[in-house]
Formats: sequence, C-alpha cells, structure tokens
Amino acid sequence: MKMYCAIIVLLLLSACASRPPAHVDEISIQRKNRQAQSLKHRKLPRKPNFYRVQKGDSLYSIGFRYNIDYRQLAAINNIKPPYTIHPNQRLSLTQPSKTTSTTVAESNKVKTSAIVIQPTMRASNDTKPITSKKPATTSNKPESKPKPPATVTVTKQPSPKPQPKPVVNLPKTGDLNWLWPTQGKIRTTFSGSNPARKGISIRGQEGQDVKAAEAGVVVYSGDGLLGYGELIIIKHNDSFLSAYGHNKKRHVKEGQQVKRGEVIAQLGSSGTNVDNLHFEIRKNGQPVNPLDYVKP
Repeated sequence: MKMYCAIIVLLLLSACASRPPAHVDEISIQRKNRQAQSLKHRKLPRKPNFYRVQKGDSLYSIGFRYNIDYRQLAAINNIKPPYTIHPNQRLSLTQPSKTTSTTVAESNKVKTSAIVIQPTMRASNDTKPITSKKPATTSNKPESKPKPPATVTVTKQPSPKPQPKPVVNLPKTGDLNWLWPTQGKIRTTFSGSNPARKGISIRGQEGQDVKAAEAGVVVYSGDGLLGYGELIIIKHNDSFLSAYGHNKKRHVKEGQQVKRGEVIAQLGSSGTNVDNLHFEIRKNGQPVNPLDYVKP
C-alpha cells in the first residue's frame, strides 16, 4: 500500500514539473503596451500657431474652433471691431513673446531708417542744358496751330451715404435667462476632459424647432466646422456665446438679431448619424456645462 501511494505521488510531481510556467512578465508587458496605445490615441492634437482664413470663416468661428475668446484672438492680430477678416488671411493663434515682438520692431525700425530717397542724377558731368535742334524747314507755308483739345464736362456724382448699422442691444451678463433650446431628452452630457463632449446632445425628431436659448446676434451660420454639421453661433454679450449644431436647416444669417425663444433652425443629423441637437455654451471662449445655466 505504501508503495502504491509513493507511485501516485511521483506521478503527480512529474505532471506538475512538465507544465510550463505562466508568462507573467509577458502578460504584464502586453497589458502595459495596450494601455500606452490607448492613452496615445486619447491625446489631443496640438493647437497650431497660425491659421489661414477660409471662405465662410469668422473671427468667432475660428475662436470657437480653437477654444480662444474672440476678443483675445482680435487683440493678438490687431483686428478692430467689427472684426472683419478676409479669405487667405494669416492669423496668429498664440500671443507672441516680448522678445520676438521687440526683435521684429527693431528690425522694422532699421529697415525704415535705411530708406533714403536720392535725387535724380544726370548721366554726365555737363551742366549745360541740352537743347534739341529743329531741322530747317524749306516750306514757306505758315505753321498750322494745333486745335485746342475738346473740353469734357465731368459731373461728380455724390457719394452714397453709408447706411447706419442697426443698434444691437445685447443682454448684460447678469440679465441672461436661458431657455431650453429644443424638445427632447439628454443623450450625452458635458465633460470638460473629453474634447468630443464640449456641450450636451439632445435627442429629438428630424425637423423639429430649434430655438435661441437667449437673445443675441448670430455671429456664425454655416457648415465649415468639422464635426458640427450645420452650425449656428449666437453672441449674447461680451462673455457668452451659445452654439447649435447638427441642424437639418438653418433659418438665420450672420449679423441677424434674434430674440429669446425665436426659431433659428430645424433639428437634424448633419455631421452625425443621429437626429439630435448639439448645444454648447461658451464663457470667454471656454466651454462650460450648459446644465449649469439652463434646465430641461
């Protein structure tokens, strides 16, 4: 009996010895590599230093794209109100350093002082006036006098008077009374750490009304911002903007003044595959949680 038990023990030990050890180190390394790849894909693209203005852009849409307050963007590029920009214009997205600014200023100063207008010099040292000799005429006919040029009367047209721009009365910061922009339940919420969730998504039916959350002026109406589809941006005052994306159809144009609750678009799925409204609120150029300002 003892011999039989010893044989069983030896068989068990040999079976354990033949089993290959677990590659714990390799599994751990593979897990770390997967985590590193995941973090690598989550990294945000680096913001460029410059931007070339495209057709349809506005200072507000460019600032919206790169999370820069439009006033800061205007100050960096020395653009005065009403913040007019032109296609192919090169805009700086970062504040230049003092050293760079001083170097550029000094360089411009040197170049300007080096420009000297020289008087016209004669080709030779002869100071006598150059006279041209007319060939002798053999004809006795009197010279005909040239006819005086015909007089043309030019009637100066009065320049058209500039049309006065409409006075836009924007609400003050403390007077904003936000309205829920469309019917529907919240599909996704705001997340400050996720660049894809700078606002909230409200699920709805295609074609339903999208309303201005507050009174203001439309500063962008177009489809030039990737990922937003048909987008409308409204300026409410010097601090606050609101944005309405993925519309089926836009009903307002840039420069148009809108009232609180006015229909500005129809809900749709442009730029996505779901019928929903992407709604954002920006304060001084930065996304904030809309649910802190407006309640469903």
